[in-house]
Amino acid sequence: MTGFRKPDPRLSAVGELVSGRFLIDVGTDHAILPIYLCLAGKIDSAIASDIKKGPLENAKKNISEHGLSEKIQTVLAPGLCGMDNLSPSDIAIAGMGGIMIKDIIAPSAVARRAHLILQPMTHAHILRDYLCKNGFEITEERLAKADGRVYVIMTAVYTGKKCDYSPVEIYAGRFTRDYKKENAALCTEHYEKLLAVLGKKADSGRDAEAASLYAGTDKMKKEIFDNG
Repeated sequence: MTGFRKPDPRLSAVGELVSGRFLIDVGTDHAILPIYLCLAGKIDSAIASDIKKGPLENAKKNISEHGLSEKIQTVLAPGLCGMDNLSPSDIAIAGMGGIMIKDIIAPSAVARRAHLILQPMTHAHILRDYLCKNGFEITEERLAKADGRVYVIMTAVYTGKKCDYSPVEIYAGRFTRDYKKENAALCTEHYEKLLAVLGKKADSGRDAEAASLYAGTDKMKKEIFDNG
């Protein structure tokens, strides 16, 4: 992989969660993720899609320069539009707001047949709420830190059944005890960021649920050290 720019910790964490050999990377930009995974031998083929021509041209150039034009196809499309006839093992949607990711998944049939790796930049709780209420099982949650910011990454598969996430888990996420123990500093930073937002909302008195969510998130934070 000489000369190829390895993904940052955020995108690398997304790549680690790819489970199969055929990836659709939505909002690919420079196609960094599929190129990296192909060169690493983790996937055999990919579709790199983007809604904008400029980023897609950059992706095509990058793919060609690494000799992967036969393995990675570029598609100009909004979200997963026009891809319901495909059978990918995985779909990665990273670097977008949680509401936009939700809107990409909602009308898509292919999203219900693939392993989803989702990395919302904002509104992760809205994405979790949608997944839980619309038949998707959130199978794993992780955190990654890049450029001084902590990012949430979640995987999901469609089962047709509602998830049993509590309101505070919808807001703050669900991490295993072992994950919190092994990533105590990262989890602490994640919870502290949420607590700062919830604290302001609770103090304002305009959000009736904020105080309850604050207490639940604070309990999750304390469990990190209780488990240690």
